[in-house]
Amino acid sequence: MKTKAMALALLLSVVGCSESNEDAKTDMKKEMEKAGEATAETYEGAKEKTADAWDDTKNATSDAYEDGKEMTSDAYEDGKEMASDAYEDGKDMASDAYDKTAEKTGEWKDAAAKKAHEACVAMKEKMGGDVSECDD
Repeated sequence: MKTKAMALALLLSVVGCSESNEDAKTDMKKEMEKAGEATAETYEGAKEKTADAWDDTKNATSDAYEDGKEMTSDAYEDGKEMASDAYEDGKDMASDAYDKTAEKTGEWKDAAAKKAHEACVAMKEKMGGDVSECDD
């Protein structure tokens, strides 16, 4: 009887174990499927976030590039305008200086001619020459 009980217990444990193994396999398979789905969802979410971040980076870079181009263009136009104004101011200053120089030169020329005439008259009077010769 003891042997029969042991055989029966052994049979039940084997049958129970194989059912238990099948249940464990099924449970493990379900857990693996869940883990696989979670991994796939996490991967897809990360992929979407990465793509969104890349798009944001590209847009920000493009915006910064366009802003930089606009700022450079504005600075160039401002510099060009300032250079043109400085050129015009320089031309006006040079023209004014030329006019003043010409005016002074004329004054000095007239003064020199007057001094030469006076010296000629004084010399002619002292030496006894014709003063009318100094008018040439």
